[in-house]
Amino acid sequence: MTLLGEHCSANERRADDATRDVVSWLKCEYMMDKIGEEFPGIISAVTSFGFFVELADIYVEGLVHISNLGQDYFHFDPTSHQLKGERTGMNFRLGDSVKIKVARVDLDEKKMDFELVQKESSVKKAETSGKPKKRRRKK
Repeated sequence: MTLLGEHCSANERRADDATRDVVSWLKCEYMMDKIGEEFPGIISAVTSFGFFVELADIYVEGLVHISNLGQDYFHFDPTSHQLKGERTGMNFRLGDSVKIKVARVDLDEKKMDFELVQKESSVKKAETSGKPKKRRRKK
């Protein structure tokens, strides 16, 4: 009975892996004719070599490589999940909204490369600009 259970579990894992491979391939196939188009997205992962963006409404993910972020040198902070520019101070954090352009789609590798078009200004920055907030005094 134990042997039968292990066999079923192994087959189920193989089927799940095959499903993920097919879904990744189909996403790449769908994006093949969208090379050069721009899309809004959200940063879904930050690494030392760039960040991954999930496109809004399409649920497709691709990489914006660190070499495509300009001439700045970026430091990766794994605790805060962000890349921070040394000279410009520009940072890219998990959950930030960005606009990207589809640069490359590789069907064999099932990967997509994006280029950053613009980083959307965050709500926090928009709220803090302008008049300073009034502070309440403690009694």
